[in-house]
Amino acid sequence: MCTDANALSHNFDVNDLGEMEREWLHLVRLTCMSYEHNRAEGCDRAISHAEMRYGADNGPLIASRITGIIRAMRAERMGSFGYLSPQCPSCRLKVTEDEWLLLLLMQAGVRGDRGDIADAAAEFSGRSEAPVLAAAAARFGSALAPTDNRRPLTSPSLALH
Repeated sequence: MCTDANALSHNFDVNDLGEMEREWLHLVRLTCMSYEHNRAEGCDRAISHAEMRYGADNGPLIASRITGIIRAMRAERMGSFGYLSPQCPSCRLKVTEDEWLLLLLMQAGVRGDRGDIADAAAEFSGRSEAPVLAAAAARFGSALAPTDNRRPLTSPSLALH
């Protein structure tokens, strides 16, 4: 994916992301790899990575919520989705515009404001409304929301620069 002939346009640097967003991006890329190659390897790797990062109880849930967002994207998004390889060291330094918009949707899900989620889903999907994406983002956010029994999993700053 990193040869000039196959390179996706990117407008963002991975250093513009917070630690949590970089984790989400890696999980998204692994999940997309499974869809692209029609193999479970990417999803398995995403679950394993999420377990290492978030623990055995929360990791699989977070990975499955990301898969839910990807499935919703496939149902509602207009056009294709450009993502970079999770395996390429050069690609790990870049973020495509599509990935950036998806991260904004995921952030909206974590913040939990239904209006923000709906707006981010509509922008990401290219439609006036994207209720399936909005619901998937809300579910993703609820997986990261603190409860009485677990500590918060989000970084203090969720704003992309």
